Amino acid sequence: MYSKYNWIQCLFGFLLLAILTGCGAPTATPTPEPSPKTVVEVGEVIFDGEACTFTGSTELSPGKNSFILKNLTEEDVNLFVSKHVGGKTFQDVLDLQGEPGESLPDPVYDELFDKVVEPGSAQHKPDGGEVHTYLFNSEGEYVVGVWIYETAESDAMKTWFCAPLWVKEAPSD
Repeated sequence: MYSKYNWIQCLFGFLLLAILTGCGAPTATPTPEPSPKTVVEVGEVIFDGEACTFTGSTELSPGKNSFILKNLTEEDVNLFVSKHVGGKTFQDVLDLQGEPGESLPDPVYDELFDKVVEPGSAQHKPDGGEVHTYLFNSEGEYVVGVWIYETAESDAMKTWFCAPLWVKEAPSD
C-alpha cells in the first residue's frame, strides 16, 4: 500500500524531471560565418539602353558575390566585373571614356583593369533577370558594368561602367 509520503515523492520527482528537461535556459544559436562556398547576393545592375545603374552594397567581402542583371532592352547585354590596377579609380575610367556607351581601346582597357572571371554561367531568375556570380580573391577597387556589340556584324563594343566596388580584406582571427 502506498502512503501519502510516496505520492509526494513521485510528484516531486516528476516536477523535478519536468524542470530539468523542459525549463532549461535558452541557448543562443551562433550565427555561422560565411564559408568560401557561400554566395552573397549584393545587388542589381539595371541597364535601360541609355544608362546603367547599380542598386546594392558597394562594399563587398572576399569570396563569391552575385549580381542580378536586369536588362530593360532588346539588346544582348553582357555583365562584367573588373579590378582596377596601377592605382586607377572609377573616376579615372569615366574621365577616359568620355560619354557613357563609348568603348575604351583594348590597350587602355588592359592597363586599367584585371578582369574578374565569372566561375559559372549566368542563372535565369523566375521573376526576371540573370544571376551572375563572381569570385573576388583580393582586396581593392573594382568596377561593375555592361557591354553590348555595336552591331551584330561588328566586334566593336559599347560599354557602360555602372558603379565602383570595394573589396575589403576579411578580418583575421
